Amino acid sequence: MSYRAFLVLLFFIPFPAISLNFSSTFLRLNCPERGLVEVILHAYGHTQERWRGHFETGAGHKRSGDTEMMPFANGDMLFHSISNDAFTYIYDGETTPRYCAKLDERPVYPSF
Repeated sequence: MSYRAFLVLLFFIPFPAISLNFSSTFLRLNCPERGLVEVILHAYGHTQERWRGHFETGAGHKRSGDTEMMPFANGDMLFHSISNDAFTYIYDGETTPRYCAKLDERPVYPSF
């Protein structure tokens, strides 16, 4: 009986949010003005973003409290709120945050 009670409690206890895996993650986001944006987080801090014929790279990421920040070479900044798993872009030359809907997140596996 205690095992069943443990399983029931397990479903009601919130788990802490998990940050992104910066060595192997593929993200698909739906962002205003750009539509489908694909972001890949590689080992050694390398990042890349792609949308409608555009391709940009970036290097490194920073974390400040609950927020992870990823800069790209074109000046874009992608923000990830760990607690609610929300993504926000600030496009180069703009100050208005653009909230993106996460469509997919999965690990990147090598293909040979």
